[in-house]
Amino acid sequence: MSSIDYQRVYESCVEATRKYMKDSGLTTMVLGISGGIDSTVCAAICLEVIKREPSLKFIGVSLPCSTNEFCEVTTAAKVGKAFVPEFWERNIQHEFEVLRDCCSDKYPENPLANGNIKARIRNIYLRDLAGKNKGLVVDTDQLSENALGFFTVAGDVGDLSPIFNLWKHEVYDLAKWILENKAETEIQKEALRDSIGLTPTDGNGVKAGGDLAQIAPTLKSYAELDEILMAYFAYKKKPTEANLFEFQRMSDKYGEETVSRIIDRHKKSQFKRDPSPVHLEIDIDRGEPTEKEMKSHIKDLRGESKEIEVEPEVP
Repeated sequence: MSSIDYQRVYESCVEATRKYMKDSGLTTMVLGISGGIDSTVCAAICLEVIKREPSLKFIGVSLPCSTNEFCEVTTAAKVGKAFVPEFWERNIQHEFEVLRDCCSDKYPENPLANGNIKARIRNIYLRDLAGKNKGLVVDTDQLSENALGFFTVAGDVGDLSPIFNLWKHEVYDLAKWILENKAETEIQKEALRDSIGLTPTDGNGVKAGGDLAQIAPTLKSYAELDEILMAYFAYKKKPTEANLFEFQRMSDKYGEETVSRIIDRHKKSQFKRDPSPVHLEIDIDRGEPTEKEMKSHIKDLRGESKEIEVEPEVP
């Protein structure tokens, strides 16, 4: 793992977000706050953005339901109070139950499908809010979960991600840097400490044990997950003998089954990272007109009856 200057990372995240907002002409950042580390760090970044650009607006909303742990909801509330000028909580349990029943009339429900419904309800709520305030939805995705497709299409996907180029373990390190260097009030420090201490979950009750239990149950931390992914992408980008050796070393360190599970998940989730909708290459012959047909068509357009010379194509 490389050594990173997190002051530089923080400044880069803040300034890139500020510049994008100013250049786009949009006026509001809307953020869904879960209490997790990603939305907490994004909240801290957005607060700094509006400090530097007072004409911008920052709205944050917590959208819990019955599958959210009490500690997640209370941490989200602390984050909102600490970092967001306009914050509120809106429980979406009723809306979820209505849509769950609607979507289950032909095929039975399951935990994953239910989790996706919750993510998409949140997306609707946040996008409606952004539209009413000439704004955008702040995305909280980072490299690790994006690489594994650990997100809901048309769900927990926003418009602008301040932390997308960070691995998950780096998001934690950035949060610790913010705690030590930028947190100004006790409530900010408490919110950051609580968020850092939470077990990461999707909040949708898909599987007990948190996000890592879904991704790779044998791993103990995101640092381990990221080490595997970084070795894989390094070899994929530059297939040298040294990079191959490092990637193979991951199987020795974490187990071949664990590494295969992670890489398999990455490959099978590629459709989520492709431009949407996927544009398929198809064989289509529209019947290009002949030179004689082109002459006739040009004459018709000009209303002329005389022959028109058509320049031959230059090969």
